[in-house]
Amino acid sequence: MSKNVIANFIKDKLFFSFIYMLNSFMIILYINLVRSEKIEIFYPMVISSFFFVILMIVEFVRYYSFNRKLYAVLEDGIYDFKGRTCEEKVINRVINSIHERYIHEINNIKGESENKTRFLSQWIHNLKTPVSVIDLIIQKCTEEKIDPFNSIESIKEENNKLYNSLEQVLNIIRLENFEKDYETNTVELVSTLKKIINSRKNQFIYNNVFPRLNCGQEEMYVISDGKWNEVMIEQIVSNAIKYSGKDQKSKNIYFTISKDKKNTILSIKDEGAGIPQWDIKRVFEPFFTGENGRKFRDSTGIGLYICDQIAKKLGQDIKIKSEVGQGTEVTITYLSKL
Repeated sequence: MSKNVIANFIKDKLFFSFIYMLNSFMIILYINLVRSEKIEIFYPMVISSFFFVILMIVEFVRYYSFNRKLYAVLEDGIYDFKGRTCEEKVINRVINSIHERYIHEINNIKGESENKTRFLSQWIHNLKTPVSVIDLIIQKCTEEKIDPFNSIESIKEENNKLYNSLEQVLNIIRLENFEKDYETNTVELVSTLKKIINSRKNQFIYNNVFPRLNCGQEEMYVISDGKWNEVMIEQIVSNAIKYSGKDQKSKNIYFTISKDKKNTILSIKDEGAGIPQWDIKRVFEPFFTGENGRKFRDSTGIGLYICDQIAKKLGQDIKIKSEVGQGTEVTITYLSKL
C-alpha cells in the first residue's frame, strides 16, 4: 500500500512541482536581471527547494493519512473518518452520500428477496392443498367403490385451483417488469365483461351463481391496458364466485357500469359471505385472508393484492366495501375515453 501511495503522490504532485520550481527560477532570474549587482541564482534556488521539500513533506503526511484511511475502508468495509481540509471534507460528503445510497439499495434488495422467499413459501403451501385433495380422491377411488363421475368433477375443481394459483405466480412475476409488458390504449369495457363472464360460465353454474350485467350503453370505452385489465377483473369475479358459496339458493353477481364527466366506474357486487369491517383495511395486503380464510379452504390472500398492484400501475382507483352476510362490492374507477 505504501509504495502505491508514494507513486500516486509523485504523479499527483508532478505538475505542481514543475510549476513551483519554474516559478521560483523565473522570480530569481527576474530579480537578478533588475539588480545591477552580482547575479545570484544557486543560493535562492537552494532556499526555495528547502521550502518546497518542507511543503511536500507536509502534503505527503496529509495525503498518506487520508489514503491509508481509504485503503482501510477497502480492506475491512468499515467507513468512519472525517476530512480535515476542504477537499477531504467534500470527498467525505460524496463518499457518505454514495455509501448511504447503496446501503438503502442493498436494504431494498434484501427486503425484496425476503418478500420473494415468503411469497414462494406461501405459494408452495397453497399448491400442496389441492395436490393432497386429488391424492385423497384417487385413494378413495382405488380402495372404495365411488362414483367416478363425481370424483372426476372434484379433481377438475382442484385442478382449476392449481391452475389459478400458477396464474397468480406468473402475474406476480410479470408485475416486476410491468413497464415492459403493458400498453395504455382504448378498452371497450362491456365486451371485456361479457368475455370474462362467458369464460367462467361453468364456474358460475357449478356454484349456482348468476351474472347480471347492467349498463346504460352497448359500448363503454375507457383508458387502460386490455390484458392487465382482464387479469384484474377476472380475479375480482373469481373471488365473487368463490365467496358466494355453494348454497342451494341461487345468488347473483351484479356488474354495473356508470359514467360521470371524466371517469367510468365499474361495480362488481356479489351476494356472498361478506368481509368483517376489521378485515377490510387489510384485504389488499399480500397473503392476508382474515376471518374468511378460516371458512374457505382455498383462500390464498393474493388475488386482491394483485388487483391493487395492477390498479396502481395503471393509474386506476380500486375500492372495496362489504357487509357480513350481505356481500361485497368492488369498484374500479377508469379514465373515460373522450
